[in-house]
Amino acid sequence: MKVILLKDVAGQGKKGEIKDVSEGFGRNFLIAKGFAQIATSEIIAKVEKESKEAETKKLKANEKLQALKQALEKRTFTVKVKVGDKGQIFSGVHEKDVAKAVNDKMALALEKNQVELDGVIKALGEHQAKIKLDTGIVVNVRIKVGSE
Repeated sequence: MKVILLKDVAGQGKKGEIKDVSEGFGRNFLIAKGFAQIATSEIIAKVEKESKEAETKKLKANEKLQALKQALEKRTFTVKVKVGDKGQIFSGVHEKDVAKAVNDKMALALEKNQVELDGVIKALGEHQAKIKLDTGIVVNVRIKVGSE
């Protein structure tokens, strides 16, 4: 018996997958508990169409992220900090400061947890930061720390 899973089922598969299961298991457990429904030809066609649309949408989003990655790599982002008489920074530059600088310049909505620094920046000059746009897409950006 072919069924389509409506929810993730441990040991069987994920939501949207079409599985071949025994008649008793399908009717008495999966369908009775609302985990699956019988896979008719119409439902199978609908699921395949939805999966193709989702794949297309994912590819388009990935292309946009790759373009954004290239745009970010070309730029240098400036973070202004208060500096003492001898050139020392009063407080270091943190992930939130880098995220704010990138968001202001590029009109993005990055969160501080998407930015990765090797540690708090406590010196003026150019530094590197990593920005995680998505799973597998990490951008190395240049950060210039200057005085106000």
